[in-house]
Amino acid sequence: LATAAGVTTVITRGSTPQKVIDIIEFFSNPEIADGPFPPAVLCTRFVAKSRPMIDRKWWILHGMYCAGTIYVDAGAVIALARFKKSLFAAGIKRVEGTFSSNQAVRVVYEPEREHIDNSAELNADEARVLSAVAPIKSEFIEIGHGLVNYTSTEIKRIRGCHSSEFEAILGYCDSDNVINRGNMVITVTDQILDDVFVTKTHHTKIRAEQRAPVPVSSPKLTAI
Repeated sequence: LATAAGVTTVITRGSTPQKVIDIIEFFSNPEIADGPFPPAVLCTRFVAKSRPMIDRKWWILHGMYCAGTIYVDAGAVIALARFKKSLFAAGIKRVEGTFSSNQAVRVVYEPEREHIDNSAELNADEARVLSAVAPIKSEFIEIGHGLVNYTSTEIKRIRGCHSSEFEAILGYCDSDNVINRGNMVITVTDQILDDVFVTKTHHTKIRAEQRAPVPVSSPKLTAI
């Protein structure tokens, strides 16, 4: 929890509390090498993450009880984890648990279920994803945690549907997405994401986005 929040954590012997000051002073020096360290500062140190979570996302991941689980397809995984998009109902396969809107849920990918549901309709990319997942030997892969905009009952009714259909199904449309990207914390590792889910098509799109020029505002013209 501490390292995720950007705090370096140290475990040392409680019988020598005076060492704490020495440890803090030693590791506060930016010029220290990786080792070896003098005996006076020997400890177990957990270095803070270079990109700590902001308070809101830390709270979503560690401070909120997950009231249910939303299972998504491989396309939704890429949209959420690689392209930082919101979770839309079209990418939801099924819902587990009973929860209200604004509660936290887990978002997971279930390879075996996708294989059963789509075995006759898999394209080359989807088949490659399932093949890559097989060595992991896991019933599911957690993608992240998020706050939902709809109840579990509502999501069960709109799963697999486009947002333009919400009003016809529910009688209203409070949001075009189920989890907004600002309320989503990604937990799947980059290695699993790249090795399993990202296809050649995605790599091309990622490179194109990285090469895209940053818009530069035109200078204001002043009349003479």
